[in-house]
Amino acid sequence: MSDRKIFPLTIPKWGLTMEEGSIDVWLMAEGDEVDIDSEVVEISSDKIVQAIESPVAGILRRIIGEEGEDYPIQTLIGIIADADVTDEEIDAFIARYQQSAPAAEQTAVDDDRSDREELTTFPTKSVSKMRAAIAKTVVASWTIPQFPVTVAINMGAAKRLRTERKEAGQSVSMTDILTKACSRAMEKYPMINAGLGDKEFILHPQINIAIAVAADDDLMMPVIKGCETLSLEEISAASGQLIDKIRDGSIGTDDLTGGNFAISNLGMFGVEQFAALVPPGMAAILAVGGIREEVVVIDGEVETAAMMRVTLMADHRIVDGLCAARFLGELSRQLEKPGE
Repeated sequence: MSDRKIFPLTIPKWGLTMEEGSIDVWLMAEGDEVDIDSEVVEISSDKIVQAIESPVAGILRRIIGEEGEDYPIQTLIGIIADADVTDEEIDAFIARYQQSAPAAEQTAVDDDRSDREELTTFPTKSVSKMRAAIAKTVVASWTIPQFPVTVAINMGAAKRLRTERKEAGQSVSMTDILTKACSRAMEKYPMINAGLGDKEFILHPQINIAIAVAADDDLMMPVIKGCETLSLEEISAASGQLIDKIRDGSIGTDDLTGGNFAISNLGMFGVEQFAALVPPGMAAILAVGGIREEVVVIDGEVETAAMMRVTLMADHRIVDGLCAARFLGELSRQLEKPGE
């Protein structure tokens, strides 16, 4: 019998930082008929609670994962199969699946739980699921061969643009302006928006930009999709909607996946310059510092200017130094002469 008649239900991966999920409740029982898009089980991470919809029709033949338990991503938690599939065939499928699963990941989670349980005699602060996932993502990011390139950009015109939009009743943030400028620069230098395949580069048809957002001392990276087709006002509206979803807990899977490039802005916290690690699966991330008045020489004249330093950290397997420098040059042009 072909395994195509057997469909595995697994813990999904929502966003860059998720490494495990919890089964809140099974919405169906063993033996129930499942239609395409039927809600089968409710899974939660630290910030997301979402029902998993079945992409296939069949019968929920096995419930493996237990309610209230945490499991690493891709862990097998249930089986949907056709009615003519025998129990022996399902047993064989489960055995093959579990043998191919990375046992080391499960062991690491179990060891982590044991370590936390042993620290009962010391003052402790519990680690959220998201914070633990962030730590694992950082480790993965360190394995990427990456390099930084920094430029200083005169943000005087961008500040004036923001003031004009504010006076016109349009709420536009500096990150919104940066996002649009990055999108335009990426259209000219598409390798900044590329991915890495086995033997080829993947040129993504859309420019999907993830924005780092602090959420209760944790970090989330909601994604604004199709930035190349959005106006500045539309980017601002999309960003605001995503932030609202984070605050009210309604952020969903689709909001946190699909990013090809990221922006991390710490300028509002007084940071002048920093470097951020490239998130796995992306070609680059832009680390944005604060805007400060500095003395500069412009056309031979000493003036003060609102300067901002940005650092592009790029995956060297995809982006070379020349491409990074040209991208930053185009980004500078977009920000120093917005609207042209």
